[in-house]
Amino acid sequence: MNLKYILVVPKPIDRLHLSQNLKKIDGLILEAEFSNAIDALNYLDYNSVDIVFLASDLPIYSGFEFLKRLKDPNDIILLTDNPKDALKAFSLGLIDCIAPPFDMKRLNLSIERIKEKKEIDFLMSSEKNSHILIKSNLKTEKILLNKILWIEAMGDYVKVITKDKKYLVLSTMKAFLSKLPENQFIRIHKSYIVNLKKVIHHTSNTVNISGKSLPLSRNHKKYFQTTYNSI
Repeated sequence: MNLKYILVVPKPIDRLHLSQNLKKIDGLILEAEFSNAIDALNYLDYNSVDIVFLASDLPIYSGFEFLKRLKDPNDIILLTDNPKDALKAFSLGLIDCIAPPFDMKRLNLSIERIKEKKEIDFLMSSEKNSHILIKSNLKTEKILLNKILWIEAMGDYVKVITKDKKYLVLSTMKAFLSKLPENQFIRIHKSYIVNLKKVIHHTSNTVNISGKSLPLSRNHKKYFQTTYNSI
């Protein structure tokens, strides 16, 4: 299982130390690093990750203020040496709280906890989510997931492309992606989500599905290639 993560840590030396340790854990993919909450929140408005390593002592907005402003749920690992922060993190239901120094044993334990949670979520999703309900043209319709080829951004809407029909749904790409099975549907571009099971082939900058070449952006290439090669 591959997990994408970001670091939101104010001090460069702390980010470096943490990222070097996380590189030693299989299946973790660093997407971005931030020294403050504002830039991290802006990034998460347009990108999805699995884990946020979040320092509590951020400038401008604290780590807890970041959590209040976060629009979509993520697995959060709070980084703090303040016992009061740890209690607050527990009350908020955060996945874990780690105090520096960030040793490998403690990091591995935290990552294993997240992987177990996601595996359970995936099994539950696989059992009951063979389809998705969408509202299109004032009608609620059921679409089988294995019928979806790709999803395309259309302003305030997304266009769901199946072999037989196209559906226009009022939604953001990020919100729609959150309803789909992880590691089957992934974003390859700010305007495209693809069903990996429908990919015929790909190049360094395109993904071909059903004879249609879709753009593969530089920001999403690494995760696409890693995930596609693992299925």
